[in-house]
Amino acid sequence: MTRSRLIGAAVVIGLVLITGFLYFESLNASGRAQIVGYQHTADIRRIVVIVALARLDDIAEREVQETADVVRITVHKRTTSGSSTADLIVFPVTVTLRSPLGSRAVLDEKDAPVRDLGTYELPQPTRAP
Repeated sequence: MTRSRLIGAAVVIGLVLITGFLYFESLNASGRAQIVGYQHTADIRRIVVIVALARLDDIAEREVQETADVVRITVHKRTTSGSSTADLIVFPVTVTLRSPLGSRAVLDEKDAPVRDLGTYELPQPTRAP
């Protein structure tokens, strides 16, 4: 193998490695989603947490900590790289509790109260006129 081919192969391998690193790094960019409120469901052990996300955000995971008096919820998001408009979209995230919500307070990760938005209703399809 000639020296120029060896250098060319090293450059290509380097570019592949850098591209792979940047791709996986963009998938791991994370943070916490803004919790707008929560809604009750027919199941007394489930609530629907409403979060606001940007167009390039996805739900990564949810954390629930329960005590006798409080349910603390954290929703983590993952942001992919790219550009989009700067509007927020609300998403429902179902959370299952170990015991019924009852009169316990629902708090976000900063211990701020989360608004009770009533009962969750599934979206109904619209009918053509």
